[in-house]
Amino acid sequence: MCKVLVFSDSHGNIQNMTKAIKNFKDQVDTIIHLGDYVEDIENKLINLYKDKCFLYVAGNNDFMSTNVPEEKIVNIKNYKIFLTHGHQYNVYFGIDRLYYKLNELNIKIGLYGHTHKPLACLENDILILNPGSISSPRGFTVCTFLLIDFSDEITYKFYGIFDDTIKEIQ
Repeated sequence: MCKVLVFSDSHGNIQNMTKAIKNFKDQVDTIIHLGDYVEDIENKLINLYKDKCFLYVAGNNDFMSTNVPEEKIVNIKNYKIFLTHGHQYNVYFGIDRLYYKLNELNIKIGLYGHTHKPLACLENDILILNPGSISSPRGFTVCTFLLIDFSDEITYKFYGIFDDTIKEIQ
């Protein structure tokens, strides 16, 4: 079993990430942050959860994290995954440029943030996922994140934080 929590756009809201990690701590071994306040990971959560693997990329608001790349290719359970915040692909106006980048790199899974809106898109065997925002949703009423299961085949679920309760959302 290999499950991964995916956050984006925390903007200093460590409390919501901590709630999510505590809720799934026995199920996940990897935590991904897709930018905008990766210092929340670097300065706080890495020290709190030393048994977890943290992967992260910088977003357009990560001025203090100058050594963090804006995109990264990682391998999880023999899957190549492209991580990006998404601002350099103009994802506010659609995911076409990100899709073409994944196609060019022959990568079947792309994760991005920036829009603060959860999204799942499968096109020509390329899966593109956005966890939404763990701190300040746009066009959505709750803060959201993503849980990806790489066990046999890839499955994913979006979750929302409703005060102190975490629920799967559709």
